[in-house]
Amino acid sequence: MKLLLVCDISASMGDGGQPFAMRSAVMTVAQWSRLGYGHTEIRLCGWASEVRHFLDWNTRDEFPEELLPCGGTSNGKALIQSLGARPESKVLLLTDGFWLRDDARVLKRWKECLSPNTLRIIKIGASANPQLKGLDVFAAEDLFEAVDGWLEGGSE
Repeated sequence: MKLLLVCDISASMGDGGQPFAMRSAVMTVAQWSRLGYGHTEIRLCGWASEVRHFLDWNTRDEFPEELLPCGGTSNGKALIQSLGARPESKVLLLTDGFWLRDDARVLKRWKECLSPNTLRIIKIGASANPQLKGLDVFAAEDLFEAVDGWLEGGSE
């Protein structure tokens, strides 16, 4: 099983220390995997108006500095185009959930077409969008709950 960590680096993520909270979440998942709790290959990407994959990053590396500055808007179509209509990996999206209305609709339709248990969302920041809800949406402090057993389970 593969896990793709998608870091929302849009402008709304630039406030309140959110880039550093996201960094902490990514490094927590990396350490969790490295210590043998999650048996999965982990990949990392940044997402705003386009998606940038960090193919050389691994769980022993520091969080890429390029993911700390935030700007632009989250482009749902770019994310879907990059990941595919049906990603082969599980996707952990780290975001504050503040997306433009059209992008929120695109992402909702995409999510509805995914196999169950493909996507989990981690809400980053105290001011994360309160309307972002669901069984697959977790607060950052519930990160272990979000990943524990999820990666070992199938897509059903």
